[in-house]
This record gives sequence, structure tokens and C-alpha cells, in this order.
Amino acid sequence: MKNTIYREEFSAAGISSKTIKSALDCCLIRLCRGVYSVIRECGVKDHSRIAAFIRDVDWISFHVGKTPADLKRDFRYQTQLRALRIQSYRWYRPEDVIVGKSAAVLHGIPLYKDASQAITVRHPRSNSHTKEIIRVRDEVPAEDQVRFGHLAATSAIKTALDLIRISGQHEAFAALEWVLRQATADHFPGFNPRSGYTEKFQSEARRIIKTAFHPAVARMRSGQVTAQRMVDAIGPFSESPAESKCRLNLIALNLTGFEQQIEVRDSRGFIARVDFLNEQARTILAVDGSEKYALVGPSLFRREGEQHNRLLSLGCKVIHLSFDDVLRLNDFRDKIFTQVPELKQMVGSPDE
Repeated sequence: MKNTIYREEFSAAGISSKTIKSALDCCLIRLCRGVYSVIRECGVKDHSRIAAFIRDVDWISFHVGKTPADLKRDFRYQTQLRALRIQSYRWYRPEDVIVGKSAAVLHGIPLYKDASQAITVRHPRSNSHTKEIIRVRDEVPAEDQVRFGHLAATSAIKTALDLIRISGQHEAFAALEWVLRQATADHFPGFNPRSGYTEKFQSEARRIIKTAFHPAVARMRSGQVTAQRMVDAIGPFSESPAESKCRLNLIALNLTGFEQQIEVRDSRGFIARVDFLNEQARTILAVDGSEKYALVGPSLFRREGEQHNRLLSLGCKVIHLSFDDVLRLNDFRDKIFTQVPELKQMVGSPDE
């Protein structure tokens, strides 16, 4: 997988340390101590034997034409590298449990601008701290553990709950909603968001919260009040972290009346499925940059004049929100209240 090579394999093939060093950032990258990945087949004669370790051709194709600067800016690529480092690290101790952001990477939980490099683990009897791994003495209940092959990690739910303390409520809320959405979709084989959402989808999500999320909160040794409040507020309809952050802002403002993933129609039929709709205020929140599955998503509203005009003809007001807009509650509040002042009448007591 991803042409992962251990130092001993290079040695057995007669490839010297000098050759390995010269190949770094050319056709080879270092994942962690003694572990490498071949990323391209270069024309350097001394590196020809390294090319013999290429087994994942798709990994090579991905790197064609990309500079180190391009790869550094590619968030998804950097996350993939982190997962490779965690999976290929060879100096785990028995009873190590991967936790925190490292566990989030393994689960695929989206993290915002995460630049952490060290692997974080818990161990019942050991503490240690190196550049590559941070080990803290602590026990993780068996109920909160899952396996990734030979590796143990905190469950997706436990990992998302841990992010409350590590990354704050905004990121943790998005993680909790992502985990809930994945767990709910798993109970509907062939689930496709293009087809919309049924009442069964919502009821299954509430069942999962009750039977899986609540017990995980009860096992927490601290922060239960905040965690319980957040878990009780999450839902399965956010299709991106940006939508989750938008939803948390609405909750923080106690701004009622908005529903998610609502199909809007007129006399001609379907217009769009929108991120958030407040029917009373006839207001749509379109979270731009979301990964959308509807026929007309928010990133298309500006380009699709016909659909936009049809929405306007229904008396709808469309507020476009960028990812930056939903990151800060004050910016979010100022933007929506400036564009639709009547929304202020629907606000309770802000919980900031």
C-alpha cells in the first residue's frame, strides 16, 4: 500500500544509506523512523533499484507533475500521509491505544487545519515523549476501543468526544455530527444523499445517539455536562464540517426555525435542496464550499441564475456563507442579521 518500504528491505536489496538520503524529496519520502514511501520513478541512475519497490502504480500517478510545494498545500494528501505514518510506525508498545487527533485521522474524521505530527497514544502504565510519539499514562475503557488491524484506537464516538477538550467545541461538534452521519448511513445500504432523507434516517440517528453516544459520555471522567449538551444537539443532516459549524452557530444564537436539507419547489417543480431553510422568514442559508449532492447546490447558486430567480420569485432570501463566515460566531451573526434583519426577532438568549 502506497509503496511503503522499511529500511531493512532497502538494506536487503543492497541500497545504501547514502542512496536513500539522496533519493529523499526526489523519488522517496520519509514517513517516520525507518519507514519510507516511493512516490515516483525518477531518471537518476543511483535510484533505479528503488523503483523496483513500486507496487502501487496509482500512488505514483498521483504524484506526477506535483511539486513538493503543491503537495504541502494539499490538505487531503497531508492527512493521507499522517494516516500512513500512524499505520506504519513500528515502535508501538503492547496496550498502546491511539487517541485524539491521531485516532481521528484513522477514522477519517475531518479536522480543520491540523498540522500536528506526533502520534498520540494512551498506555495504562507508561509515559514517554519523542518527536514521533507522545505516550500518556491512562486507561481507555474496552468499550471505547476499536481495532485497525494490529492497532488499537479509541472508537469514532470517543475520539469525537475527546476533540472537545483538544480542539474546542466547534471542531468537536463537526466531528460528532460526522460520526453520527456515518453511523446512521451504515444502517441504510446504498444510501445516497441525492435521494434525500427520510424520517427513518432521523429516527435511526436518534436511536444511535441514545444507545451509543450517551453511554460513551457516561464513561467520561470529566467534561460530561458539556459533552452531553453537545451530543443532545447533534443531527445527521450536515453534509460538511462547514454545515455543522453553521448549525452550531444557530444553536449558540438560539435562532430557531431553520431546518436542514429541505427541498424547495414551485409550480414548475423541484428547484433545489438547500442547506438551511427558515420557512417563516423565507430565508435560505447556503454554505458555499460544501460537498453537495443535490441537483443544485449552494456553490452553484451564483452561476445558476434561473434557479436563483425562481427562489427569489417565491420570496426567498439567500444568504451565502463562506467557511470563514461560519468559523466565528460574531461574523456569522453580523452577516445574517445585516442581510435579513427580521431574523433578530427569532433569537432567544444567545449562549456564547
